[in-house]
Amino acid sequence: MENPDVADLKRRVGKKLGAILESLDAESVLDAGVGEATTLAGVIGSMSRRPPRVLGFDLSLSRLMFARKYLERNGVPDVELFTGALDCVPLADASVDVVTTMHALEPNHGQEKAILAELLRVARRYLVLVEPSYELGDETTRQRIEAHGYVRGLPDALRELGYPAQRVERWELDINPRNQAALIVVEKPNLGVQAKGFVSPLSKRPLVRRPDCWFCPDDGHAFPVISGVPCLTVDSAILASKLGEF
Repeated sequence: MENPDVADLKRRVGKKLGAILESLDAESVLDAGVGEATTLAGVIGSMSRRPPRVLGFDLSLSRLMFARKYLERNGVPDVELFTGALDCVPLADASVDVVTTMHALEPNHGQEKAILAELLRVARRYLVLVEPSYELGDETTRQRIEAHGYVRGLPDALRELGYPAQRVERWELDINPRNQAALIVVEKPNLGVQAKGFVSPLSKRPLVRRPDCWFCPDDGHAFPVISGVPCLTVDSAILASKLGEF
């Protein structure tokens, strides 16, 4: 981000994605695979009406610490950050209006349907993806996708899951011109009342906030909170079946 050309491109990426999210009138947005939030900060910062609730998760706790610092420095302090996995998101069904990714699905060839199904489970109204496109990219991009084992066939996978995309088009604002991406937008039927809250990645049952962790009474596991960040991956689970009695 200290490179002026990269910073300018990220600004334009944030403005374009922010305009898309504004058009969807989202009350809540989840950035799945938020990384250091260099995209999310630009997205939310560009919106004239910010969603009241913004969330982001990543596998790496360290990346989330950098993300929090970057968001605060860019005037976007009120983002709920937590660790989580794309194929096991620790949120209730239909708990976020819009779920978005920016090259987060990228390295997961072979898991396309499983990850898309999980993101669709959490999304209440829309799924907005910016991911490498084997279908719309040029020959250089296709070769790179094959060499790196990147995702492909996302529109087909969505169709097979029963959620055909409303928009599939070249993204055009690629950080790496050899890794051309597509914008994919999926609309879900209106599911009415929005669910809220974290769930256990093990059982998908609700978590209860405690002073130093989130606890699931139904499956007996605790998930620590480190420097204010809930750690909600399966690997973070601590078996503590009687914790609720104390």
